[in-house]
Amino acid sequence: MPPQITFFDCNCRIGRPAVCTERELSSTAELLAEMDRAGIACALVHHVLAREWSPARGNARLLAEIEGQGRLYPCFVGLPEATRELPPPREFAATVRERRGAVRLWPKEHQYTIAGWCMGETLAALAELAVPVLVDAAQIDWAGLSALLAEYPGLPVILLDTYYRIDRHIYPLWDRHNNLYLETTTYQVHRGIEAVVRRFGPERLVFGTNLPVLETGGPVAQIMYAEIPDADKTAIAGATLRRLLGA
Repeated sequence: MPPQITFFDCNCRIGRPAVCTERELSSTAELLAEMDRAGIACALVHHVLAREWSPARGNARLLAEIEGQGRLYPCFVGLPEATRELPPPREFAATVRERRGAVRLWPKEHQYTIAGWCMGETLAALAELAVPVLVDAAQIDWAGLSALLAEYPGLPVILLDTYYRIDRHIYPLWDRHNNLYLETTTYQVHRGIEAVVRRFGPERLVFGTNLPVLETGGPVAQIMYAEIPDADKTAIAGATLRRLLGA
């Protein structure tokens, strides 16, 4: 019988967004119930209020709601330092690292750029402590992603919400940068996981579901049915994310 594969989801949210659907997970209890149904052990979670309203208040709300939940890890929403909406960069980065969390960025949605003149102090502080940064593909172009990876080689960057036609962009980036990781959920290339594992190793891929926007079954099956060794499935399912978070 194959060994148990432990799943650690890098991409979940809680809270009620401005436009709700019947699939929303308003509380940690609802999220944990869905994780149990899907066989997911742990999750990195952000609060929808930090994206849609106030990163500072949403981050605080997140910490209050996941307090005491050993299976849920905080994903703080970050901002540039100039407007002083969040704690100073070094303090912010230290808090995230201490809580074994990560930082989610929405530069286009939140109206800023990740260029050094705008986001440099924050990114440098996060890179110094190797705090993982997560960003949707729609929030950053390939040239911007390349510049980010090159300028902050100590910064682990997890690219989320991609699509099946990215290999000609992401392969050259993987050839050049060791700090780029890809969420598997929407990377639906035929035998793409197998190809990435053969060429770059399983540590480049990180499991995620994008709960509650997407269902959990497909992302889990994508890993379980991949034609790769169980050790590689274990790395993708959760071991790499645990290492990045220090969890």
